[in-house]
Amino acid sequence: MVAAATPLFSENGFDATSVRDIEIAADVKRGMLVYHFGSKEDFWKAVADNIFNLVADQQKARVSVLPDMSEREGIAMIIRFHVRTSAQHPEISRLMAQEARQRSWRIEYLVQRHIKLGSEYMKRYVSKALSLTDREFAHWYYIMLSACATIFSFEPECNLLFGLKCLEDTVIETHGNMLVDLLLGPSPH
Repeated sequence: MVAAATPLFSENGFDATSVRDIEIAADVKRGMLVYHFGSKEDFWKAVADNIFNLVADQQKARVSVLPDMSEREGIAMIIRFHVRTSAQHPEISRLMAQEARQRSWRIEYLVQRHIKLGSEYMKRYVSKALSLTDREFAHWYYIMLSACATIFSFEPECNLLFGLKCLEDTVIETHGNMLVDLLLGPSPH
């Protein structure tokens, strides 16, 4: 049910996705969602947790090596990680596009449970390295996240406009390298 509901919640949003829509997409009997999860709200949390937990271990592994890198290499790795994550899991960006637009229990849940700790760590690391104020970091953060995700969230449009197959490694790598150069300037040679 979680796998079937992920695109529904990510593309249609919580309010536009009914319990019955999920049960039909998951090909389960009526009442199974409530039986297993208790409520649509609790089920949504399970879906959100599943989406974010897909990348949590990878993120922890990368953070653990940051002290062994130069600040530029560390920020470049953070950017490339977000690019690759956006390519592999466009449902994260799509879910955030649904939920981040309005104050609700869902965005509060996502921020408190999955986003805040990582963004606070990133703020300390990036702000120190780039001498950014908190306000400047907020802009940097959203520029970085949006630039990482848009090409992959809009993959059908990108394919029609430019003929790119966004999930090819060369496209992902090029996108990451260009974004690193845009946010950090060209690498000193």
